Amino acid sequence: MIGDNNTNYAYLNRDGTWPDIKWKGLDLREDGALQLNSLPLFSGTLPAEISTTSEPDGSAGIAVDIDGTVYFTDPSAHVVLRIDGCDGTMSPLACAGGEGDGPGRFKSPRGLLIPRHRRTLFVADSGNHRIQLFDIGTGQLVGVWGQSSASGTEPGSFDTPTALAGDEAGNVYVVDYGNRRVQKFDRLGRVVSEFWDNVNSYSLLSRPVDVATYSEGSDTRVFIVDQDDHAVFEFDSDGRAILDPDGQPVSFGATELQKPLGITAAKDGVYVGDNARRRVLKFKRPGYEYAGDAVGYQGPVAALALDRNGGLLVHPGDSLLPVTLTLGKGYSTRGVFWSEAITFRDYEVNWHRLFAVIEELAETAHLKLFVHTSNDPTDGPAVDPSAADPFSDVKWRPRLQQPDQYADVTDLFIGGAPAQYLWVGGLLRGDGRSTAVISQMRVEFDHQTYLNYLPALYDKEVTCAESLLQAGTDDRRLVSCDESKPTCPEALKRLLSLFEAMFAGVESQIADLSMLFDVDAVPDELLGWLAGWLALELDEDWDPARKRELLRKAFDLYGRRGTVEGLRESLRFFAGVDAIIEEPIVNAAWWSLPGEEEQCSCQCQSKQSADCCCGSKPKKSAGCSSDLFAEGESAWVSTEGSILGVTTMLVPAQAQGAVLGATATLDGSHLIEADDFGAPLFTDVAHRFTVQIYRGQLRCAGTFEQVRAIIEREKPAHTSYHLCIIEPLLRVGYQARVGINAVVGGPVEPRALGEGLLGESAALFGMPAARLGEETRVGITARTG
Repeated sequence: MIGDNNTNYAYLNRDGTWPDIKWKGLDLREDGALQLNSLPLFSGTLPAEISTTSEPDGSAGIAVDIDGTVYFTDPSAHVVLRIDGCDGTMSPLACAGGEGDGPGRFKSPRGLLIPRHRRTLFVADSGNHRIQLFDIGTGQLVGVWGQSSASGTEPGSFDTPTALAGDEAGNVYVVDYGNRRVQKFDRLGRVVSEFWDNVNSYSLLSRPVDVATYSEGSDTRVFIVDQDDHAVFEFDSDGRAILDPDGQPVSFGATELQKPLGITAAKDGVYVGDNARRRVLKFKRPGYEYAGDAVGYQGPVAALALDRNGGLLVHPGDSLLPVTLTLGKGYSTRGVFWSEAITFRDYEVNWHRLFAVIEELAETAHLKLFVHTSNDPTDGPAVDPSAADPFSDVKWRPRLQQPDQYADVTDLFIGGAPAQYLWVGGLLRGDGRSTAVISQMRVEFDHQTYLNYLPALYDKEVTCAESLLQAGTDDRRLVSCDESKPTCPEALKRLLSLFEAMFAGVESQIADLSMLFDVDAVPDELLGWLAGWLALELDEDWDPARKRELLRKAFDLYGRRGTVEGLRESLRFFAGVDAIIEEPIVNAAWWSLPGEEEQCSCQCQSKQSADCCCGSKPKKSAGCSSDLFAEGESAWVSTEGSILGVTTMLVPAQAQGAVLGATATLDGSHLIEADDFGAPLFTDVAHRFTVQIYRGQLRCAGTFEQVRAIIEREKPAHTSYHLCIIEPLLRVGYQARVGINAVVGGPVEPRALGEGLLGESAALFGMPAARLGEETRVGITARTG
């Protein structure tokens, strides 16, 4: 055995592409997972009249406006009906309808279209051989294409137009049923005859009956349903047939469709109605593989359309209300996947385990896995995706006595003799409303099993009879028993693999324990747990990204805790305020009188001599031949920038405390020890700080209390603070930029003693002065003076 359990495994889904896997009846989701084909789903109860309504005599029309209003035709009643997108009320198209050939009148109206480039309703007035255009906002008739009351064969004229479609460029495609053609018109209503000329040159269509388009950017596909060939043909916007890899024109549905009518195209596929099967069929794009029938709908189909909310509208015909199916909520009932020969080493390996990583299976969703191993890459088992049992080849393991039973096998012990190649397969089943979702499959080989932890006594061969008894089955294929051999050496390994699978989840969690301490990897639900290790409290109202940001900043915040910068950062992060934090001790400067300069013994020969300096000041020296100072003059040193009351303050107490005969005052002094010498200078400002916050940052309720709680939590325990709210008042030299950090307000509100400076933020309380005509009851509501 080479390697260990940490390296001897491989995943079959690589970059969401499953390179070694083929499938049929399955969808590859955008996230790279495999599931049963998605289909439209009707989740309600179909009206009884839909079940009894016969096949429509021709196509009808259905279209959806941007506000959700649905328009559909009733050819037999010669009317266009609308279902209001707001209140759901149904009414005929305003100012239109009724049998006739006059403007706004209809005769068997069928196809409908609301193009993206204009809010206009196009109506295929088939009996009158014309297209009528109505402004949706006003209901007025704004245009007519084709001749009136008479058929024609010239380009731009019609003989019983039945279906309409439009592309992103504003072009309109019309099925000219009587003339057996499809005509194209540009957004100005001019016929583009080259389109049909190109289509007709391929001789593919016999009786066009419906049309749909799908556009991706500038690439437009036109899908035309042919009634006689009961198939769908694909063309580009110029009428050129789309060719398959073999150079043949693309067509699909000939095998599944019998009486097609109604078509619409979406990103994931083309939807076609079939009145023989009374179903809506989906063909997946690209390739147009038949995906299945819409789930929950069985009835006639006269027209199909997509709304703007992920719904598929089905018009059953006549005056029956359209039915809405939800795209992607239904599923096919069966799907198969299988692989070619898979190898991960250039030598034989002991294949151990295959298991699928899946979402939790619904009660009606099922998955079975199959495997085969061999040293011959051409010895692969056969697969028939369309058969009742696609894995009927005896090479596949495991074999079940009843292949159709819904037995889930999502974790499979492979075993068998050492081999170089592996084949895997899977069968997914469902009821049409649920599916297994396979995000990954893992293959393990040369695996160190739990057998390594057991005494050597247990590593012995077991008879087939014993292994069958242990496995609880009489099917030898389930335990790989070869009747030509008297023993089954893998029996215990298979049993131990069951326990290993049970504990795999726990072992994986233990192995990945370090992820729980990674801020970027820990699951969202465990962020609070991780914060507990750092003594942090996370606000439950925060989103996961903000919680992770705090965890990343935790060590940095703790490293600066108790400092001005640390407190400022905490207030900014937790409360969202930018605080001004000041420490009075930093700005404390004492005022002192200048003192007489001490004499020094430096000798100088002249005034210019450098030796006549003690420090940077000229000194008087008795030994100088030429002194700098006059006889009897003393040198004084002044404190630079020391301006009492401006840059300095008076000392609150004597630095040395009370000195008998000097600074001691009866009942006005106190003694201090030598260690406290100088402490009285700082008692008023030491261990104190102020936090100032602008009023504009406290708009949210509770912010002020939050700020106070943060300060209490972050400040050093021995300190005290003052929390001050900076009001938007005008203060010269401090808040003096009107409209930026200050406003000129009204009278200063009265404050209690100690709450502010008189004249700045506080005023003495008193009755307001009287104003003539306003509050002039002297002594009651006003005063004079």
